[in-house]
Parts: sequence; structure tokens; C-alpha cells
Amino acid sequence: MIYHGSCISGLHTIKANSKSHSTGRLVAYFSEDRCYALVCCRIKAENFVTMGVGADGRQHYFERFPNQLESLYKGRQGYIYLLDSTDGLTHGKGHSWESEHDVPVSQCESIADVYSEILREESLGNIIIHRYAEIDPAEQTEHANYIRDHITDEGDEMAKFYRTHFSALWD
Repeated sequence: MIYHGSCISGLHTIKANSKSHSTGRLVAYFSEDRCYALVCCRIKAENFVTMGVGADGRQHYFERFPNQLESLYKGRQGYIYLLDSTDGLTHGKGHSWESEHDVPVSQCESIADVYSEILREESLGNIIIHRYAEIDPAEQTEHANYIRDHITDEGDEMAKFYRTHFSALWD
């Protein structure tokens, strides 16, 4: 099964409108990992995914500001769109797949509260969550200051997000 997470309901096709990390072309993205699709159930103004596959083969989510997971996902509805096969898709890095063409979906799973579903996946051992308070304070500061120093790199919308969540953490 291949997944695409979104905060948009009623999609019948996943459009190739995201920039590929490998080719720079517009693609539709998918993941072999349902947990990764869950964290993609967020609005564009909060395009802040701090998750990746660890050496243990499981997804690891790192909170980079206090209560990040709760702030981004609690009380928010999401949609996991599913494909039955990878036919016509190109395998990307790790668990990712992409298509330069729009891709019709096979089915959709509605998630009432994305935060609760992520916590359920954690309880099943499918995702490891590294909460902000558990991360080395030097690493916390390093990440916050990097964002401070690059706050406008991703445009005004993300700069606003970064100011809201990180300005209290800057040196």
C-alpha cells in the first residue's frame, strides 16, 4: 500500500504539483509509510516536517519546539489517500515514491484527529517520537538559531510560522 497524506478532503487525484527533491520537476509524492503520510496532514503554512527513517527502519519524529506535535496536529482532521500499487511511480529516497503525472487514488481514510492517530501509531511502535524536552539543550539551541539565521529562506508564510514557534528559543 502507498500513502499520501493531506488536510484536503475529497481528492480523487493527487496532482503533480510538488517540487521533486531529486529532479526539481513537479511531482505527486507518496510514501510506503502511513506514519509519514500522517505528518503530511497539515496546512501549507505549517510545512514543517521533522521526521525521517532511523537506522532501526522506523520513522523518528523530532520536536524542534515545545509541544510541536500537539501544536501542529491536535484537533485537526486529515486524510490518507491510498494507492494499491506503485505502477507508474518512481522510487525516490527511502520510503518515498513520486510521479510526474497526476495519480488517481484508490481509496481514502479519514482521520478525525491526526494527533491522536500519531500517538496511537507511537503506542504500536510504528513511530518514535523525540519530544522537545528530551532533546539535548545544545541541539535545541542549534536548531532554533539556524532557523533564526535563515528565517526568510522559505518565504513570508514560513517566516511567520518560525517567528511564532521559535522566536522565544533564540539566543
